Amino acid sequence: MTLYRQLLITMLLLFVTLFVTAYSVQFSSTRSSLAEQQETTVINTVTSLGLALTPYLETSDTVGAESVINAVFDGGFYHRVTLNLLAANKEIVREHDITLYGIPQWFINLHLFEGAKHEAVLTSGWLQLAQLSVEGNPSQAYYQLWEGMSQLAIWFVVCFVVVWGLLVLALRYLLKPLHDIELQTQEIELHHFGKEIALPRTRELREVVKSINAMTSKLGSQFKEQADEAERLRNKTFLDEVSGLGNRAYFLSQSHSWIGEGNEGTVILVAIDMLERVYLEEGFAARDEMIKAIATNLHQLCQRFNEFALARISTNEFALLVPEIDEERLNLLGEEINRFIAELVINPVSNANISVVGGAIVQADDNIGLLLTRADNALNQARMNEAGAVVIKHQPQSNELGRLAWRKLVDEAILDDSFELSSQAVLDFEGNVQHEELYIAIRKDGGVFGAGNFLSVVEQFKLGEKLDLHIIGRALKHLTTAPSLKLAVNLTAYSCSQSSFWHQVDLLLTQYAKQAPRLLLELPESAFVTNKNALMVPLKSLKVAWGIDHFGRHFDLLTKFGDLKPHYVKLDHGYSSQVAMPEFDDAFLAAVSLAAHSMGAQTIATRVETEQQVAILKTLYVDAYQGFVSPPHKLS
Repeated sequence: MTLYRQLLITMLLLFVTLFVTAYSVQFSSTRSSLAEQQETTVINTVTSLGLALTPYLETSDTVGAESVINAVFDGGFYHRVTLNLLAANKEIVREHDITLYGIPQWFINLHLFEGAKHEAVLTSGWLQLAQLSVEGNPSQAYYQLWEGMSQLAIWFVVCFVVVWGLLVLALRYLLKPLHDIELQTQEIELHHFGKEIALPRTRELREVVKSINAMTSKLGSQFKEQADEAERLRNKTFLDEVSGLGNRAYFLSQSHSWIGEGNEGTVILVAIDMLERVYLEEGFAARDEMIKAIATNLHQLCQRFNEFALARISTNEFALLVPEIDEERLNLLGEEINRFIAELVINPVSNANISVVGGAIVQADDNIGLLLTRADNALNQARMNEAGAVVIKHQPQSNELGRLAWRKLVDEAILDDSFELSSQAVLDFEGNVQHEELYIAIRKDGGVFGAGNFLSVVEQFKLGEKLDLHIIGRALKHLTTAPSLKLAVNLTAYSCSQSSFWHQVDLLLTQYAKQAPRLLLELPESAFVTNKNALMVPLKSLKVAWGIDHFGRHFDLLTKFGDLKPHYVKLDHGYSSQVAMPEFDDAFLAAVSLAAHSMGAQTIATRVETEQQVAILKTLYVDAYQGFVSPPHKLS
């Protein structure tokens, strides 16, 4: 938002605040005054009318009493006048309906006036003659309050419009030098140096304009001298010789320009961790060939965008700036990057993650420092997720919890057993439920945070074993109350590597022997990267069915699960989410499914969102699916 708009809105808000305050005070004061006036009138009427009626009542002159009441009633605003003659047991009543004209119903419904009422007993000496009651008519008070406040509101609107117009004129005049400076900086950015800014009358701005004019003149004289030299140095300064792409300086310059122009887009960082291992074991030449191949593929991938920036910003990291802000598409893009990089690794040098992707969507008032920091944080989170993960940072909040706060929150949730549970069905293509996957969440300050918000903290602080044992216990308890339900529980990579965890799981399964056959455990594929041999013993002796989550993310592992015999595998959602796209290579997904079948495992596609995807998956050797076609539901 511009300074002009900020000042204008601030001043108008102050004006509105002042009016609302004054209007509220005036409204309350007028209402109170009218209510007190009505009450005083009723009391005075009762007093005067009582004095006038007493002589007639002493002589039992009912006709005269009625005449006095009629005279008073017709001459004022009263809702009801009642005279109860105690001796004759007779009642004289005069009443007007409360009719409000020219007043909106919503104003009447506020019930600002209840109608004053006063009663008095008329006596003669010690003898009680009658009881007099007078109830005022609030219509006049409503009318006076509505008319007065309406006129005041109309005057405010007129004044508001006039003040608005005056403020617009005044601010445009006062801020014109700043606008001229803004235009001049844009001209300088475009290398137009011929025009100078007129000196303003404001002293502070006058000095600024003098400096800008002097700078403009100097830049104009220097630019031509530097133009030829800049052209010669361009390749040397901004080119990465190994990859043939731009270097870090090139990317930063492009990003600054991009942000300065207010373009939408996303910075994506691609960390290729296996390059260091290639260098150590095969040397510079092999690493450089790999970098060139990756650069070529990244460049081809970016060709789908009209404008983009692509650079190698460090030894093992590439950076992209693309005009895409849709998170789903960015995730698909990141997964595509991970896949093609993994496909380049014919003979993996290790079981470590090949690549991870982190991105940050450009936000208002961003600068490249903040943007790269968010992208780097996303990259670190992707590393915590393991297995070629993709993390896109969008709309970060200032009140976002830190890692220590998340750790405390997870510990409290485990201690208080306060996790909220939900589940999502896994369906075969006949519509039958195979089992349901269990999801956990933490509720805090009115918000619900899924496991994705705190799993990286769980892994960092090695809380996975404690968390997984707690959730398995909750699941088994729930199964005791739902005899037809089958639940799958996701495990963390840390838990899978701990022998003590498997021992505790065995004890729990023994304790809930009747429910154990309806419990399934899902292990992340990343758990097998470094702990495959250690997992052989506990998995073979496990008393429940188990499966592999994110299957196919590590391509070098596809043929290494045969001796484990999982009951099912869940295909990485990067495959199933793209099956409906025209350019998707369905032969690859079919090959991954066949690899799972070769292990005797059922294949399950994840994050399936449309019936079109379901129809396509059915032809690709997939046995079942889950996703938003069957959304999660809360467990009671």
